[in-house]
Amino acid sequence: MNQREIANTINELIDISVKNERFVNDSKLPSKSFGIGEGNVSFIGFDEVSKYQTGLEHLYQQNQEVEQTISLKKFESSLIDLIRTLRDSSSKCEYKDFKNLTAKLLEPENQESEILYELFGCEMQSDNLELGDFTLYNFPKAENLLIKKYPPLQYREIYFNRRKSDILLGVKVKARENNKSVELADELVETFENVMNYMIADLSHQRSVGIFNFRGWKITRRVICNNSSMGFHGSNDISLPVKIEDPFFQDDSQGNDKIWQLITKSNKSEIEKRLLQAIEWIGKGVYDKDKSKSLVQLVFAIEGMLQHDHKTLITPSIVSQLSDWLAFIIHDDATKRRQIAKYFKQTYRKRSAIVHGGDKAIDIKDVQIALQISKLMVIAFLTTDPFNKMKTVQKLNEYITELKFK
Repeated sequence: MNQREIANTINELIDISVKNERFVNDSKLPSKSFGIGEGNVSFIGFDEVSKYQTGLEHLYQQNQEVEQTISLKKFESSLIDLIRTLRDSSSKCEYKDFKNLTAKLLEPENQESEILYELFGCEMQSDNLELGDFTLYNFPKAENLLIKKYPPLQYREIYFNRRKSDILLGVKVKARENNKSVELADELVETFENVMNYMIADLSHQRSVGIFNFRGWKITRRVICNNSSMGFHGSNDISLPVKIEDPFFQDDSQGNDKIWQLITKSNKSEIEKRLLQAIEWIGKGVYDKDKSKSLVQLVFAIEGMLQHDHKTLITPSIVSQLSDWLAFIIHDDATKRRQIAKYFKQTYRKRSAIVHGGDKAIDIKDVQIALQISKLMVIAFLTTDPFNKMKTVQKLNEYITELKFK
């Protein structure tokens, strides 16, 4: 958006806003309302709420520094204040008004914070462990270390008295307000969870490491009732601890060491962005207990990594392209390549049957094959020359085309 478009967007929001002093929506239409009494700013109706939400998001994206260091909620509050001021003074917005708004938001110092989360499903012996920019703390052994880093933690009973895990996960972020710090950290922690599930790759769901998404040990109880009898049926979900210090989680032969750096790397290349997304899809697929959903997510990982144009619908020719690319990326033996291409086409047919026909006849072997193929693809991009040096899908296309016609 240029300067005039920014001013026009704010003026349009002023025009479609109303003062809903009683804070009542008599029309029962969708609404967004801010403040009470004379200071109220409301958007009432499908079109008005949609225009407000779209305008808010576009304006938020106009200053990269604001978007990266200020939460959307904080920006929204400032924007509503500006709309209220201009409306009440019957003034039109000029670009300088928006510029002043962003300048005010950027006044606080951009400060680094370490956000600590309770981490479940793992165990460690040392007091701390670094995985890329993530730090794991064994709290009983790392108390003094943490207090030295952050003196207010000497009043630890306020923060950690009710903790359920001895393992804490710390991630450092930079922002101008705590809400944005937490927002950034939450995103990184969700990626951490998916990466751990990708590495553990336990389709039996006995091992997982998580914060937001974690299955602990539990009993499922069922009472069976019919006309002649009643009965009880119980089952256990076993949860086994993951030894987080196992060298496997930083194994360079698997490319695991590179993944931790990739998560927080700035200015990722196109291939790196797709690769991290593929790893996350695999992690989600591993975690999901529904075999159909699991298989679809594993295939998403391959599609997202290798589909040349994301806007193009998947056709039989594109499926052939994906299977060929997979074969050339994963193996250099002709027989193995044919097998990989065959397995992927079979897997993709099952994926299509699920998505389009609701077919749920998915065997665990189907999921295992999809997991193996998708992980081999990721490992190739992490460890195998020249794939680990490629920056764009176009370069990948050119390279595989050359291989095919040699």
